[in-house]
Amino acid sequence: MCFHASAEPTFYGDKFRGWYWFEEPPTEPEEKPQEEKPPTPTQQKTEDEKKGDKIRLDVAWLRSKIPEYQEAAINNPTRENLARYLYTQRYMLDISSRFATKATEFNQFESELDETKRRPMSSFSLNVFKEETKRSISQVLDSINEKTHIWFFFSSNCAYCKQQLPLLKELNIRFGVNILAISMDGSVLPGMDDMEVVVDKTNVAERFGVTFTPTMFMALNDGSGFTKIGEGLTTLPLMQDRILLSARLKNVITDEQYQLTQNVREINVLTDTDGTMLADAELIENDPGYLAEILKSKLADSKPVGAQLFNSLSGE
Repeated sequence: MCFHASAEPTFYGDKFRGWYWFEEPPTEPEEKPQEEKPPTPTQQKTEDEKKGDKIRLDVAWLRSKIPEYQEAAINNPTRENLARYLYTQRYMLDISSRFATKATEFNQFESELDETKRRPMSSFSLNVFKEETKRSISQVLDSINEKTHIWFFFSSNCAYCKQQLPLLKELNIRFGVNILAISMDGSVLPGMDDMEVVVDKTNVAERFGVTFTPTMFMALNDGSGFTKIGEGLTTLPLMQDRILLSARLKNVITDEQYQLTQNVREINVLTDTDGTMLADAELIENDPGYLAEILKSKLADSKPVGAQLFNSLSGE
């Protein structure tokens, strides 16, 4: 009889270990805890909402929500919908009012932004401004008269020409504007005895496209430029304004001279010849005060009404 060895150790076969039954039973290896994955953005947003995150009730939020709340209140004017819309609207008005107040306070001490430099608002300053403007108009027109004169196309049977004539004579009396009257039918109007009158024998009217009377042109004395300043009965202030503007466009006077004749002065940051400005791209994005300083420097030299530039060299 033969014996086969058992696959499992027996008590006697494993006796060399001694009293092994007192050994601690083998322990199973512990499983490592799985690392928690970070929440996805969607999960995080949901969790944040559960925590009660706050939102900014700023202008961007109001701009998107007010139309929505208004539509809801119109479609279903319940007390809740009306209250939500009207109180939100009031909140927007308060934000606007706060901005207006702060902007007004800021402007009080920011002379570069003072709109009274364009045209004064107080009666006292406005009277000074009007007197300065009147003197400037007279001085600038004197300069214009040295280089230009007015052509007055008329006909003797034109009723409107008869009414235009006293206005032109007044322009001459006030400002010394030179008038050349050009008769299109060979006759004159009553009251032209003291005026220079010529008869159009060389079809000048036709070359200048004159088809109506009265018609007025501002002509440069050297013949280099002509501008129509009136077609039909034209008032004295309108002729005066068009003479000044035409003189500026023809470079008879400078922009600075022209501005001194205006009832509202143009004070503009666009002083560059091409009408644009260049700025540092990085500073524009990162420095809130950079753009304001650029624009402020452009306006710094504008002269206030009722003030005189002090010249430290002459003491004036």
